[in-house]
Amino acid sequence: MQVQGTYFDGQVAADRAVSIDMMATGLVFSGPDAPERQWRFGDLEAIDPPHPGHAFRLSHAGTPGARLVIHDAAFVASLVARAPHLKGGFSARRMKRAAMWVAATVAVIAALSYLVLQLAPESRVPQKLAFVLPDSWRDKVGAQVEASLTGGARVCNNPAGVSALAAMTARIADGNPDLPALSIRVYDIPVMNAFAMPGERIVLTRELIARADTPEEVAGVLTHEVGHVMHRHSEAQLVRATGLQILLSVATGGGSDTISSFAGLAAILRYSRGAEAEADLFAQKTMNAAAIDPMGLKRFFEKILREEGALKIDALDKIGSVLSTHPGTEDRISKIEPLPPGVASRPVLTETQWQALKAICK
Repeated sequence: MQVQGTYFDGQVAADRAVSIDMMATGLVFSGPDAPERQWRFGDLEAIDPPHPGHAFRLSHAGTPGARLVIHDAAFVASLVARAPHLKGGFSARRMKRAAMWVAATVAVIAALSYLVLQLAPESRVPQKLAFVLPDSWRDKVGAQVEASLTGGARVCNNPAGVSALAAMTARIADGNPDLPALSIRVYDIPVMNAFAMPGERIVLTRELIARADTPEEVAGVLTHEVGHVMHRHSEAQLVRATGLQILLSVATGGGSDTISSFAGLAAILRYSRGAEAEADLFAQKTMNAAAIDPMGLKRFFEKILREEGALKIDALDKIGSVLSTHPGTEDRISKIEPLPPGVASRPVLTETQWQALKAICK
């Protein structure tokens, strides 16, 4: 069955009349001004879906820019029966090519993101991204980090102690009314530490409270960790250390293995000197505004300084190692100042509340 059609070679703006035959493997066409060409069915691509009363335009995967126009409806119907992929107006080949371009674009963006996030550790880009992450993602990551760090340890929930901790948090809020709703838990862990996690989560250990001599020491540490929360340092570290891929994984229910690995936890909690300085400055300003003695924070840092050379590796080493993620302890101690002249400190807790907090794990 031979029909007449029009051929454009894509090289010059001229149409050529051609005769078109359908063979076993494809189309063969030629004309007075067009040498014979063979287009295999698998290489044909429909520019538009076939419509009754309209010309059917074809392109060829191996001949960019070339067009073949067929007007005979019966021939078109027979052609579509032999090459069903033409019926929808697109081909798997074209879709595959488009998918490859999309994949290549995504790969380039991912590579550039990696360079920004990994090779520029002090870049403010992760910090900015941390503030646009959905709350549901941050809470999900925070829950995974908390579960991994605490390793099944018991949550201390003695009612009187929980009430005392809430009273301490309220005193801190006296210095900053913009504090978000915080999730602060004490775990029965025999390592002196505290850490902030994504999603406004803060963990204090039983040993930290036990080793504190005054409620101001605990309040100073807690305010420092609130500083990390307010600046979203944990979220920024997550972006910086793992890139955006893990955020997508967490959103779809994956990513927990990466987060719960020691490397993942250490990356999230290994704050830079700049981040620690920001948290220290937040703590100093907030305690000043709340009339909480900042020397409590200074005394805790001095305890850390004594502990840094005596850390033991045991089943809880992944938590104990967090102490070493606080850089420049000596320098930070020197920058903590007493309350400004004329500002009298007010107790963080009553003696009864302090003893209740000390007994929160009993």
